[in-house]
Amino acid sequence: MKKLQSKLLSLAFLSISSIAFSQFQFGVKAGAGLSNTTVVHGISKERIGLLAGVVGKYQLSSNTEDHYLQAEVLYTNQGEFSVDRAGNKYKAFVDYVNIPIMYKFYFDDQGSDFFLEAGPQVGFVISDNIDPLGPEASNNILKSFDLAANVGVGYSYQRKFELNVRYGVGLIDTYGYDRWDNDSNRTSFLSAALTYYIN
Repeated sequence: MKKLQSKLLSLAFLSISSIAFSQFQFGVKAGAGLSNTTVVHGISKERIGLLAGVVGKYQLSSNTEDHYLQAEVLYTNQGEFSVDRAGNKYKAFVDYVNIPIMYKFYFDDQGSDFFLEAGPQVGFVISDNIDPLGPEASNNILKSFDLAANVGVGYSYQRKFELNVRYGVGLIDTYGYDRWDNDSNRTSFLSAALTYYIN
């Protein structure tokens, strides 16, 4: 009797595990974006950068295939070029590891359709290249953490390939100051990326 119970419990566990795993999809993502930072470097020009990383998508309902939660770990090139009054450009580059958590809604639960996405994002600075000769550079102190909100739209082909456009705006000040207040310096990042789901 105990052996039978043990086998039934094992079978139930395997069934639940397989169902739960079947609701997960894993993939890789790559793309490019335009980034900027408000206020901190006065006149500024957008930086064109790359993004790349991994994604994991979880189907929220076993009955329909239109509601998902997606987590990503992305390496992103962000920051800007600061510009002085003479028109000289200086690097103010910051690279992040960003972790967005996105709710995704597909307009149809078929294989190919459009989707909307929205969610929060935390970011961690992993490197920076800020020209010390740039405007206001001597006053600004880069912080190591960022918090942002993302919204986006995209198209999914057979739930295997997805192209999305996303805009993220910072919610906190990413620069401190040394001698005088440099106002609120928030990140912005407009990106386009392609995701390939492996399973």
